[in-house]
Amino acid sequence: MKSTATFAIAAASGVIADIVSKWLVFSNLEKFGKLIVIPSVLNILRSTNEGVVFGLFPGRTSAFIVFSAIAIVVILFIYIKSDKTIFTSNLALGLVLSGAIGNLWDRVWFGCVRDFIDLHIGNKYHWPTFNIADSLICVGVFLLIFTSFSATKTKEPA
Repeated sequence: MKSTATFAIAAASGVIADIVSKWLVFSNLEKFGKLIVIPSVLNILRSTNEGVVFGLFPGRTSAFIVFSAIAIVVILFIYIKSDKTIFTSNLALGLVLSGAIGNLWDRVWFGCVRDFIDLHIGNKYHWPTFNIADSLICVGVFLLIFTSFSATKTKEPA
């Protein structure tokens, strides 16, 4: 039961964090304004992405909605078939699921993914703008890879 709770709490809290953060930024920050959080490193600004990663293939929202829905079904299938005694896997799959749901929500309701986290080092190095859902997917995938290569798996406490 704890494994299901870990998965469900990670998924639900991730979706809530993503949707609320996007709502806060997009309802309170001027369209072309930015909030400088850490000068020359981190800004918060409004950005939209009609494509996939790094803005590739814009204008194919319907296809990305279908792809996202399929990805969500695959993630759920993997979770159902997984060894639910491994805490890190349960957490990781919940995070990836929440990120997929958060970005699907945007595509369905807004026709694009809303991004707002702007990381850079001065004016020289600039990472494409992203959001909480993107971060959750990356962290979840990293944890899945880490778990698959770790010699000893962390089991759920009894």
